Amino acid sequence: MKKVSTVGANQIRNVSQQNLTISLDLGDRSSWYCVLDEAGTVVLEQKLSTTPKAMKEVFGGMPRSRIAHQRVRMEG
Repeated sequence: MKKVSTVGANQIRNVSQQNLTISLDLGDRSSWYCVLDEAGTVVLEQKLSTTPKAMKEVFGGMPRSRIAHQRVRMEG
């Protein structure tokens, strides 16, 4: 079985000529990321560990991307 980072990076390279949007939902131990193509179609959605090593493995193999940050406050 391939590592999540290898699968993700390979799928992203297949659409690397497009402008991609990457959404990242950070958690304490694990996080989720979702990659959308120019049409807004989900290209990839995966879970990863919230560690520097895992982040480098997943995002280090992706083409340069614009990062946008939105702070979300949970109420309750």
